[in-house]
Amino acid sequence: MYLCDAYPSCDARVGCHPRTIIALGTLANKELRRWRSLAHRKFDPLWQSGVFSSRQGAYKWLSKAMRLPLEKTHVAMFDIRQCQRAIACVEDLTRSQRVRTKITTHCY
Repeated sequence: MYLCDAYPSCDARVGCHPRTIIALGTLANKELRRWRSLAHRKFDPLWQSGVFSSRQGAYKWLSKAMRLPLEKTHVAMFDIRQCQRAIACVEDLTRSQRVRTKITTHCY
């Protein structure tokens, strides 16, 4: 895990890929971690339930929907505004396509 240089007064952190020192994303404080969690709860069911054939396919769609380069389109790299945009894109898709997934909508 990587921690902000100002830890413990700043609680920003990011985990690593298993058995590596490669960060999973960018540093995130508590509020950003909450938004990323909500974005994942909205986005992940799209590929987990088969709306898209793969996780990569779902991220390609999100990249186009958000008008971001694919290499910058990952929830673990998003800021709060991008999380909100991603959530809105998923909600628009599920509403317009009548896509049914089990999505948790509350954020803790």
